Amino acid sequence: MRKKIVRGMAGGTSPTVDPKFAAFMLFALLVGSLVLITINGDTDSEGTGADEEENNDVMDEVHDHSSHDHGAPIVVALLEEQENGSWSVLGGVAHAYPDLVRVTVNAMAGDASESVAVLESTDIADGGAWRVEVSPNLTDGTPWESLHIVATDVGANTTSEPLVLTRTSDDSDEDEADPTPRSEQCLDSHANLAMHTHPFMELTVNNTAVPIPSDLGIDTTACPGAMHLLHTHDTSGKLHVEGYESFTPTAELFFAVWNISYPDSTTLDPLFLDAQNVTITVDGTVYVGPWSGLDLLDGETTRIVHDATRPDTDGDGVPDDFDTCEGHDDSVDEDEDGIPDGCDDDIHADTDGDGVSDDLDMCEGHDDGVDEDEDGIPDGCDDEIRQQYDASDLAEFWMDVFLCQHGSGTGIDDLNTTGNDGHVCEVTVTVVGDNVSLSMNGLPNHDLESGPGCCATAQDYTILIPRTPVNDTTGGHDATNCPEANGAFACAPERGEVAFALNGVPIYGPEDGPGGDAVASHHGVYEEDRQEIWLGLCHAHSGPGGTYHYHADGNCMHWHPEENETWLDYEWPGNDTSNTSSDVIGIAFDGYPIYGAFGDVGNGTVAEMTSSYRLKAGETGYNGIDDYEYVEGLGHLDVCNGHFGPTPDFPNGIYHYHSTMVNGEGDMGFPYFLICYRGVVDEALLGGGGNGNGDGPCAGHGETWGPGIGPPPAGCGGQGQGGQSTEPVLVPTLAFDMSVMLMLGLLAVGAWRLRRR
Repeated sequence: MRKKIVRGMAGGTSPTVDPKFAAFMLFALLVGSLVLITINGDTDSEGTGADEEENNDVMDEVHDHSSHDHGAPIVVALLEEQENGSWSVLGGVAHAYPDLVRVTVNAMAGDASESVAVLESTDIADGGAWRVEVSPNLTDGTPWESLHIVATDVGANTTSEPLVLTRTSDDSDEDEADPTPRSEQCLDSHANLAMHTHPFMELTVNNTAVPIPSDLGIDTTACPGAMHLLHTHDTSGKLHVEGYESFTPTAELFFAVWNISYPDSTTLDPLFLDAQNVTITVDGTVYVGPWSGLDLLDGETTRIVHDATRPDTDGDGVPDDFDTCEGHDDSVDEDEDGIPDGCDDDIHADTDGDGVSDDLDMCEGHDDGVDEDEDGIPDGCDDEIRQQYDASDLAEFWMDVFLCQHGSGTGIDDLNTTGNDGHVCEVTVTVVGDNVSLSMNGLPNHDLESGPGCCATAQDYTILIPRTPVNDTTGGHDATNCPEANGAFACAPERGEVAFALNGVPIYGPEDGPGGDAVASHHGVYEEDRQEIWLGLCHAHSGPGGTYHYHADGNCMHWHPEENETWLDYEWPGNDTSNTSSDVIGIAFDGYPIYGAFGDVGNGTVAEMTSSYRLKAGETGYNGIDDYEYVEGLGHLDVCNGHFGPTPDFPNGIYHYHSTMVNGEGDMGFPYFLICYRGVVDEALLGGGGNGNGDGPCAGHGETWGPGIGPPPAGCGGQGQGGQSTEPVLVPTLAFDMSVMLMLGLLAVGAWRLRRR
């Protein structure tokens, strides 16, 4: 039987150990560290130098507590089961004067208590270490359940916090009981997750597609009123895999949860009883191996087919193992380029991967084939059953709504260039503790006109956004870039990134490089004589170095040309002309979402949201932010260009910003996205400290300097904000001094003395 070690400290825990001597040496280190703390804390009252010799003399007599108090002792201990069934307690006392300390050890069994040992100062080593052997039972033969240990300073009559060591023993070779299988582990909510992935599963048994139930892994006998780590929310085959710690889900986990959810089902029996006729593919690649080795990875589609003949899942006459374009007819190749039209981005792009090409897609970003209430509206765009999210934790929301994830981005064209550029947007969303990490290449999911900066190129953006936005109530902020906020909220940069769109494209502040209102200049509100301003499709363009970005609008990420239309036919507000709330289009640096132009005005009525900013009398926008004033109630939105209210994703309400093209008077919708942050924001994201935004010597980031453009002005820090990670990095630091090294040596000697006893 392996020895059991139970560690404890009154007020803390000791390091994990196993071998006996190593355990005690680490234990002695902990004791010694506490002793060192106690001694250091006692220095002011006891004195140093010549006083130490005097104090040592006093210790040989009676220590005087009348003039000071050096605190109660601290006790630590290890409880170790021996192979013969007895127990040893290896203990230590942290105190400036161990020879004034008495340690009592009592064994408890229910209400019964029995003294095991009383250790006087003579039983405690010079360093505070001690040891007690304990029989496994009380004197009446009852096994004790726990040991209660107290250390007392007999001089000052102070005692430590009681230390309780609970007896744990079994006859196995494992230190702990077998953990609960992952298939039986449960989630109470979507909060505080360490992981959330979305594998996809498709099942065919006897030539018949088997739908994945919408309630798989929800409210089962193993998880009543809760969810399994693997579960579903609809019948699309999209699996939700969540956990409080990261792990790799497997096909075994999927089938185990299925069996728990439907214990009497025989639907899947042929997969196991006739395994030789089962074909498994992962993203079209045949998998060969045991079930236990089949991982279900984020964004990958696992297709399991049982058929006595070679499977042809899409029915195009081409077996799956030779299928060039799974899910489509391989024989249809309109442009004869060797790529079946169903997988030919030049013919029918399928940005959301739902099997419906973008030109025919009813619900972009969602699976058109999922229509639970059969009302002809795909569930992803059906407000009646649209998935609702928790406003206290937006991690799942961002993982679901961000575009261009998992290789779903398709080749798009820069209309400023000849030929098809084949730019592909890429976004990766991961949960990192209390934050959501976004990695993006800055290319849109739609055709683009680059603007005079020509031409768009891939960038490298990585930022951390809080997964739980919190309103800023501190005030006292620099109001330079948002004077109308009067310092109540942190200002967004006037230039450079203020947020990111769902396709990974940065959203810039309202000003252009020279400092004027970029949107007003583009629309001819005033004559720009400093720099040509041309905003292309969706009020976006590329700055020097190919940094594509939006200055306004951004709604085109959810727009797709109708038949006989091209991207040159896009006109704001595109498909937002219906009386429905716009989809989310971006994320602000404070973690709050940015929605399109239309929203709930507060009484259930959907309308185009309007800004409450207007030009000051006699101004044109030539001076940018300085030319605008905020008039409360002029439009629907507040001083930051947002408001609290319901959205399709958060029907109970959430603070959010809107894309605005007009104000309450029908004029320019400045600041177009936002001008300040209603939520708490990491100032490292705001372009300060040499990142190139604002009016200082570092102004012009993203327009006149930055990644792919050129080096920053002198003294403006290196990387800047565009294109490089802006996430704060926490680096733990360790500090040593010679007193610690000396104590380590003394502890080693004391530990060896005790071992020799």
